[in-house]
Amino acid sequence: MHMAYFVEELTEWLETVKTLANLTPKEQAQITKAGAEVFRDALEEETKRKHYSNHKDLKYGHMADNITVQAKDIDGIVNGKSSVGWDNRYHANNARRLNDGTKKYRADHFVTNVQNDNSVQERVLLAEKKEYDKIIKKRGG
Repeated sequence: MHMAYFVEELTEWLETVKTLANLTPKEQAQITKAGAEVFRDALEEETKRKHYSNHKDLKYGHMADNITVQAKDIDGIVNGKSSVGWDNRYHANNARRLNDGTKKYRADHFVTNVQNDNSVQERVLLAEKKEYDKIIKKRGG
């Protein structure tokens, strides 16, 4: 099966599931958090591969070691979405500059590439499906 087709099908399936299963925002967040954790792992791996150094920052630590997942949107609201990112401004700004580029930094799009990677998208959707199946089984379905 073509990877893009598979991801498209799983995405459509997830939207259908949200409509049919009448999932609460907390349950939806449980599902999206499972996918977000998979995405975080892929982003950590890519960040370490491209931007890990021997520099020891005692205050902030290393950017690759400080990627967080929350089962809330970026405003902290539990609405079924989960978010992945850096919880301190220092790392978030560095990641943005490295990803998007500036006058001083050439963009390498390391975050964008992970977001657009079909393999990562497939693993995220499979993790979400697995969590959905757990919820449905718990409900007796």
